[in-house]
Amino acid sequence: MKKLYYVPLTLFSIFSLFPFYIILMMSTRGTEEIFKGTVLIPGDKLITNLNTIIQGGFHLFYINSLYTSFLSGILSIIVSAFAGYALAKFNFRLKKLIKTFILVMMMIPSQISLIGYVIEMRNLGLVSTHLPIILIWGSCPYGVFFMMQYINTSVPYEVMESARIDGCNELMIFLKIIIAFIKPAIATLFILVFLWSWNNYLLQVTVLNTKELFTIPVGIKTLSNAYTQDWGARATGLTMSVIPMLIIFAIGSKSFITGLSVGAIKG
Repeated sequence: MKKLYYVPLTLFSIFSLFPFYIILMMSTRGTEEIFKGTVLIPGDKLITNLNTIIQGGFHLFYINSLYTSFLSGILSIIVSAFAGYALAKFNFRLKKLIKTFILVMMMIPSQISLIGYVIEMRNLGLVSTHLPIILIWGSCPYGVFFMMQYINTSVPYEVMESARIDGCNELMIFLKIIIAFIKPAIATLFILVFLWSWNNYLLQVTVLNTKELFTIPVGIKTLSNAYTQDWGARATGLTMSVIPMLIIFAIGSKSFITGLSVGAIKG
């Protein structure tokens, strides 16, 4: 009976991966070949398309996306872990109000606050730098909520009390004990924020005004303008942009699944 489950899973996997396969095949074709019909077999234009995106500065877009997404993930982890720990394990005034505020912020679409955020960055003189697309992840409501739920579920009070009896202060408890318990949550949040930052287009196209600062979502759009709608080059850029996401998910898939499973349990 268990083998019967593989049939729908296989069909669903094929259905899900088919669009990526089409993009992969498009990256080996020229624009004229793509518009002749659906591309199902590889072509011979991959090297040409690679040269096109390299000449268009795609390698620079790639580097910008890698380091901004990495720093976004690190910043989100630091802020969310500390805030989640405080909300999960300490009692203080306005705690319920802060929790409610975090839940409300999770319900508000990010596009609504985009204008205010861009105005704030402009007043601080940070527009046309990478800082706005990194700093925004320092206030990730979902990250705080996720860490709060995970810590509340996975970290026993008894362990913390034992550490306090042994003379550990709160910072040492967090660094030496709490982090050891929440490693799956850290990996999960890093993967999520990395992917969100990597794919974020609206904020990046709003605050990045020079080509040298462009990340992949914005940079791919410039390829089509510079090369008269070169869809083969754009498909090659899209294919290349997926590679880091696949690598990160492959490396952290076990921790990712564990973190989501435990974090979904109500504390």
